[in-house]
Amino acid sequence: MKVLKNPSIILIVLFIYLSSCETYKIDSFQSENIQLGDHVSMVDFGEINLPQYKDTLDKEMDEVLNHAVTNMQVGCPEGLLGNFICDLSMFMANKYYATKIKPDFCVLNNGGFRTSLNKGPITKGKIFEIMPFDNYLVVVTLNGNQLDELLNYIKKKSQMGASRKSGVPVSGIRIRITDNKIDKCSIQNVKYNPNKNYHVLTTDYLANGGDDMTFFKEASNYINTEVLLRDAIIDYIREINKIGTKVEAKFDGRIEINQ
Repeated sequence: MKVLKNPSIILIVLFIYLSSCETYKIDSFQSENIQLGDHVSMVDFGEINLPQYKDTLDKEMDEVLNHAVTNMQVGCPEGLLGNFICDLSMFMANKYYATKIKPDFCVLNNGGFRTSLNKGPITKGKIFEIMPFDNYLVVVTLNGNQLDELLNYIKKKSQMGASRKSGVPVSGIRIRITDNKIDKCSIQNVKYNPNKNYHVLTTDYLANGGDDMTFFKEASNYINTEVLLRDAIIDYIREINKIGTKVEAKFDGRIEINQ
């Protein structure tokens, strides 16, 4: 192959090549300059009193809602914090929240509680620390097969040992596990009937399959109370304080493991 060494010839060849290709050209171009005059107002950030907003928020978070009688933590197979929050959720849902279907029992998850509730004053900010997520309380209906999956899930998580994600907080249901089998289960103090549908109070996060609770995704009659779990906790703690009741919880064997 003959190599072209003359720069002029190279330029001519390149021009011919480019001229033979399809080209595009700009038919017109228009630009406009906009002058910003004194009539355009500028935001004076100095007028926004950020310390004042912070002080207001701090004051709201420092509100003392009530006092805890004892320390409450998550636990497995049962924890005081889980017992307390599930019990108050059932109470609030059955008494105050407008749902067409009242729940038979409540199921939450220990992983959703981000810290413990210590003995002493309970501030609003502390509840935000425990439950920082905007999770709504919902009621769903499980059939026998789906409820069997839930019971097996509770059995498995209850045997995981000491971990923040082990155990399943419940209320309204009692389970006894013996030799890796559920040999006793009652709902609202009535023996569990596998041929019956049950209404479960939980959060929208779990109802959508969170924390591997995939059986909830097949549930029916999804009803959103439109109340955040965090708000339910705050409202309950504040309301019982008005009648002079302190915050406490006890172990009651709602999930029992026989070795």
